[in-house]
Amino acid sequence: MELLEIRQLTLHDESAFLAGLKEWEGEDTSWHTFTWKEGMPFGEHVVRLENDALGIGVKAGPVPHTMLYGFLDGQIVGRCSIRQELNERLLTNGGNIGYAVTPRFRKRGFGSQLFKTGLSYISELGRKKVLLTCAPSNTASVAMIEGNGGVMENEVFVEEDGEILRRYWIDLKSSSYH
Repeated sequence: MELLEIRQLTLHDESAFLAGLKEWEGEDTSWHTFTWKEGMPFGEHVVRLENDALGIGVKAGPVPHTMLYGFLDGQIVGRCSIRQELNERLLTNGGNIGYAVTPRFRKRGFGSQLFKTGLSYISELGRKKVLLTCAPSNTASVAMIEGNGGVMENEVFVEEDGEILRRYWIDLKSSSYH
């Protein structure tokens, strides 16, 4: 299996980031980024990501979070967002960890690498358990969550998205993700 380099963005990653963004053309940009907006200088984006991870300047609503990107041969193949806290919205839709793999890089084990890195990262922050959510139809995520010790608490209807989501908890002390 090809191993990803998984890390935060640096100023040297602008071309890889923008190329990765094009991979999601026609999709919601949140599959690649939550903070970058059209016309934003890349350096400002990197600083904002660093501040988000430290909880600096986080406005009411969002929570401190770290965005990690998976690189293969200089290309971004996916990302993992680690939310260090849960607010009311994240308790229903989002949870502590979210990840996405660019469509052309799927089914190669990269999602698993990003997912497990997210679990390890949040465990190092001192969390004992994490919440993950996914649509029941997302069989790849259901399998990954359950395969890493996820226990489904319930299914909830998210009115703003018009969909049902499953809510899973993973006990990091007893999980097999290591």
